Amino acid sequence: MIEKRQFQRVRFRAKSELTHNEITYQGQLENISLNGALISFNDGVVVPQEDECILTIYLEDEETPLRVGVEVIHSNFTMIGIKFNTCDDMSWERLCNLMERLTAEADKTDNDRQYFYRESEG
Repeated sequence: MIEKRQFQRVRFRAKSELTHNEITYQGQLENISLNGALISFNDGVVVPQEDECILTIYLEDEETPLRVGVEVIHSNFTMIGIKFNTCDDMSWERLCNLMERLTAEADKTDNDRQYFYRESEG
């Protein structure tokens, strides 16, 4: 199978919430990239593919949670793969800084960031 991911994915566990149609599901972030993330849930979650949600990530070293608009790319009963689709400038910088802290490959993170900027401009 050909790898379709364009961004470096990093294993990262953090408390998270996914809000869909005014219902908030408690979850656990499993991994993250500059493009999206994978979230696991203890209880079943039914969110249709392509629906938009709000992802809230609770970072241990920060008081304010990181909130990002997302689109559901893949969904089964206990796991949801999401793509980031709306993010203000401050949240984007926080996400980039998080990725830099999580990876030893800072050059790769910089390349991902530059690729993301080129894609969003084009």
